[in-house]
Amino acid sequence: MPMTAKGLAKLIEECGELQQVAGKKLAYFHTDEHPDGKGSLKQRLQDEIADVMAACTITARLFELDLYELAVRRSRKELLFMEWQEMPEKNNLGVDWPAPTVECSGG
Repeated sequence: MPMTAKGLAKLIEECGELQQVAGKKLAYFHTDEHPDGKGSLKQRLQDEIADVMAACTITARLFELDLYELAVRRSRKELLFMEWQEMPEKNNLGVDWPAPTVECSGG
């Protein structure tokens, strides 16, 4: 079956499914169970993240994007997000912190 709009439709669909599972995990953050009885939230989250990653890769290839540039940006973002994760828990209370030191061009 051909990918609609060079994979964009599948990417949007998979992102939506990930949002649904992430919302369930957020609501039931301290447990792996959800009242819907559809299995482990951890496994469901893992599956949906993998599906989004696959959809991103296919869409990038179909649009002939530079996979090297994508990998570089992904690595920079990962470092930035890891730095944010290491900030004190007070950050969740809306305290202003200095900007991270990791450089990342674009949004």
